[in-house]
Amino acid sequence: MKALLFISLLSTSVRFFDTKFGGDLQTEEYLNFLSAIQNESTFSYFTVIKAKNLNTGEIKEICTKGNFVSGALHIELKKDYSPRGEKDVIEYVKKHKDRYFEFKDQKALENISFYEYNPASINRIEKKYKVEQIVAVIKETRHFSCSLPDNEMKLLAHALFERGFMTGENNCFGGTLEYVERK
Repeated sequence: MKALLFISLLSTSVRFFDTKFGGDLQTEEYLNFLSAIQNESTFSYFTVIKAKNLNTGEIKEICTKGNFVSGALHIELKKDYSPRGEKDVIEYVKKHKDRYFEFKDQKALENISFYEYNPASINRIEKKYKVEQIVAVIKETRHFSCSLPDNEMKLLAHALFERGFMTGENNCFGGTLEYVERK
């Protein structure tokens, strides 16, 4: 009887672990996205959005910090940083579960590094930093930290985000990408 109870508890905990680490990837990505957008700490969380430049029609995935996405939306929607403006942007964000946003304003596009970010480089970074090994380390230890140049940091954060993992960088002590366990 005790063995049956143990197996039952083990299978329940394994299901939780699988869901938390990729069992429902779309939900994980959306929840990580919301955490990144709503985060107000100096430790900024990375997120991935799909952005369309309405001036050129170009669409691409962008990995950037949540506060940069929020700032771009403030610019694009012409919302100030009053409590009402903040609430309007958050409500707008929550309606975009697909994380797809369209921008016309050049400053908004620059705020998310639309022109500089090259998602085609993700495969190179995945190989260089052995992303699957990083994923295994995070699953086992719930910890990861790595000092990187900014351009590589965003690409590695992107690769991890697509696997359901949230990462961030402390703005006070930049240069270190860290795994973040969403609360």
